[in-house]
Amino acid sequence: MWQCGDEISDTLSDCSARIRWVDRSPELDDALQDLSEELGCRLVVLDAGMRAVAWSIHESPEDRRRLAHLLTHSDSWERPRTSRTPQQVIEIPGVGPLLFTRLVDARRQIVGHLVLPSTGSPPPELGHATERLAALLQARQQNAAGRSARAHELTVDLVAGDAPVRARAAEALIAERFLSSSASYCAVALGVDPRTAAPSDHEKAGQAVARTLGFVRETSTATVVGGVLDNQVGVLIFPRPVVVPRLVRILADPQVTPVRAGVGTLMALEEAPRSFEQARLAWRASWLAPRDHGTVTTWDAAGLDAALARMPLESFTRADLPPVVRDLLGAVDSPDLIATLTAYLDAGGDARRTAGELGIHRSTLYYRLAKMRSVIAGDLADGAVRAELHTGLRMARLAGLLPG
Repeated sequence: MWQCGDEISDTLSDCSARIRWVDRSPELDDALQDLSEELGCRLVVLDAGMRAVAWSIHESPEDRRRLAHLLTHSDSWERPRTSRTPQQVIEIPGVGPLLFTRLVDARRQIVGHLVLPSTGSPPPELGHATERLAALLQARQQNAAGRSARAHELTVDLVAGDAPVRARAAEALIAERFLSSSASYCAVALGVDPRTAAPSDHEKAGQAVARTLGFVRETSTATVVGGVLDNQVGVLIFPRPVVVPRLVRILADPQVTPVRAGVGTLMALEEAPRSFEQARLAWRASWLAPRDHGTVTTWDAAGLDAALARMPLESFTRADLPPVVRDLLGAVDSPDLIATLTAYLDAGGDARRTAGELGIHRSTLYYRLAKMRSVIAGDLADGAVRAELHTGLRMARLAGLLPG
């Protein structure tokens, strides 16, 4: 049940905020208001996706209730069957009967609908008005497409251009109101594991960028821009910290699986390329070691793996590893022994903690360590040897060179 009085105004304000992402068109708004005054009723224009993109002034409580309901629910309504007939009356729960009049382009393709309360026969004035409204709606859509392409171009320039190009892109993103002014910005890199991706998988980076942009626009008044680089890595720029769980939910959609993402740290907009480089390395770490990192991995959470990801690990062979690790892997092919040594190094050489984490008796741990000491050129008690083993084994894991 809808609330009355001031609460209706609050509800309507909240609804209007949710769809602030729509590029408003003064020409369309003015034409719709003129028609509303001519007909003496309140009007709304929906685009082809059933989203409200323009509406006349709604003054009475009843009108405002109807508009608030339409703003929040119209994209979930059944589409009007107006492909063969220009109009259809539909009874909308919580609203009442509404008249949907199709708006078509020059090719007779439906680009949206004009909506008004149904009171019987359609007003005769609709006939001459719908053609103009359709043209203005199409112009708005073309303008939105142009702005989207412009935002994509500037985003790519911001992270991939040379210094002068990056500076111009940063200035234009603010001046042209693609991004809100902020003290710091955060970059995100998205894409699939290039080692195993099918040709069609590379398109999913762009789909993931589009889905994220759409989600932000439809659920908030925030500004975010995105694009796709030539190497099929997607990029997003946020004027605030990224909410990782929310991005995880977006990437969980089957249509964009198996896209993964890396998140850089907050920096000034002119330093966005550095934030994106962090994001790209965190993203690489996430697919080099998918069992150790989530679908969305931040630069800080990636830790050493992000630093190691600067190397071409996917093309490494055993010969590229540090000598102590190369010799160890040449003599030991047991996954259990390697896992035991890794756990021991992770625990800083603490035998009790290592045995507890592995769920084995300490005597079993000592037996396994003794077997590996016999093939390691150096003393495991030596900090330098342990450091080289620890980092080298991590390189081997990221490169896929460990047994098993």
